Amino acid sequence: MTGTCVRRRPPCPAALGIASLAGLLMPWPNSAAASTGPAPTATADFTEVVAVIHMHTSLADGAASPVELARAARVAGVDAVVITDHFLEKVTYAPWPIGNVLGVTVSRPSVLSGGLDRYFDALAAAEKEVPGVLLLPALEVTPYARWTGSFLLHTLQLEGMHRHVLVIGIEERRALRGLPVAGNLHAGRYGSWSLLFLVPALGVLWSAARMARPGTREMRLGKFLLRKKKRSITEGLIGVASLAVLVAGFPFRVERWSAVGGDPGDAPFRLLEDQVRLLGGVTSWAHPEAAAEKEDHGIKIATSPYPELVARTDADAFGALPEGVKSLLPPGGIWDRALAAHLDGKRPTAPFALAELDEHRGVKEIDLRILQTVLFVRERSHAGLVEALRSGRMYARWTPEARPPLRLSAWAAEAPGQPSAISGGSLKGGMPLTLRFAVAGGDGTAVTARLVRRGEVIWSARLVPPFEEHLQDDPSGPTDYRLDIEGAYPYRLISNPIFVTRPGERREGA
Repeated sequence: MTGTCVRRRPPCPAALGIASLAGLLMPWPNSAAASTGPAPTATADFTEVVAVIHMHTSLADGAASPVELARAARVAGVDAVVITDHFLEKVTYAPWPIGNVLGVTVSRPSVLSGGLDRYFDALAAAEKEVPGVLLLPALEVTPYARWTGSFLLHTLQLEGMHRHVLVIGIEERRALRGLPVAGNLHAGRYGSWSLLFLVPALGVLWSAARMARPGTREMRLGKFLLRKKKRSITEGLIGVASLAVLVAGFPFRVERWSAVGGDPGDAPFRLLEDQVRLLGGVTSWAHPEAAAEKEDHGIKIATSPYPELVARTDADAFGALPEGVKSLLPPGGIWDRALAAHLDGKRPTAPFALAELDEHRGVKEIDLRILQTVLFVRERSHAGLVEALRSGRMYARWTPEARPPLRLSAWAAEAPGQPSAISGGSLKGGMPLTLRFAVAGGDGTAVTARLVRRGEVIWSARLVPPFEEHLQDDPSGPTDYRLDIEGAYPYRLISNPIFVTRPGERREGA
């Protein structure tokens, strides 16, 4: 792709400093300072919300209660917390083919084990008790895990248990019970393996018939023939065991993809994404570049990093910070390839970047300022948060402990005769455009600012915030623009892309 990138002269330093200070003191999208600064953009229609995404509570396997998290968020200046307790933590094993139906199950505390009603009611009560902080109920799920190796040979291993997806924005409890995830038989189906339940059913019937009409034992006593009914304990035990198997297997559904069968590839993940989208929710890959490995009762539970699933599947978002910096975020990396596939019509949605904290500890051990996602919402509500996540109107930031965060106080693209576009939005191509962005905050040290166009860095500079840039470009075809701001580790700010489509085509991010 060819094009030109021309840097326009920025405002004078004194005016820029005053405007940047005003942006730090007042919420940019609705601030009065916006009318005296750069030309207004579409962001004037939105409210800035600072959110912490991916938090666990004592309702499942976390240490902090929802009320404690809400209070800590208010103290930290956080507007919203997305609670993502584990939906179901259940592992079942038996050798093939029995493992397609039944097995030995080990489970940990989860939302389902504690009750969906309890989960949602507790979060709603905490949100009511701490006004000003939104607690958005969400879930962390495992779409699929697979057993490999042999128990007898001591090579048994569970693969992929920690390939986690965040399911956000569905609060209809009945719909959630049917999520197609590992271990959830409520989402199973009746298939050929369900016929295995005929074996214990026949066992129950046989045992009942034998107990109702037992055999007899004959013995002679002089001229008399004595007959005595004979009820075998073994026959009764077979019936009891068969009945137990039926009760354990009820309602006799089996998982769509067996954990002991062949590898189904990406199908389980795509099914989950499609179903969540139909229900009005959002999916986000959690910690895609993190590896997990542990051993439990001599069984290895291992998950390799899975950043390639961001490109291969169709989730709405992914955890870019902190677990996305190796292969997803670099220019021309996995994320840029996925964005290009979206522009070329090869995938229906674009994956958006967010920051996730993924904390299980108590509030005294958590810093809610380190990893934040800043969203631009139409309304401060659960629905407003979900709509902004789905639309990509957000940026992710990573801040060193006890340091002020970086702030993306402007990010827009403008073209003659069109409304300006912000993160997740789009402009029609075929004409030159202006890209405007401003960064404030930080600790007074320089950062490296990069403007990435379709995977290629087309502008880069070493600057000290606050700064503002106006750049002109003339793309020759469909493209996307995104910002990557990097300071002393771990200072990082990642914008979501603005798209440029073919003339006559209007494409939103998701």
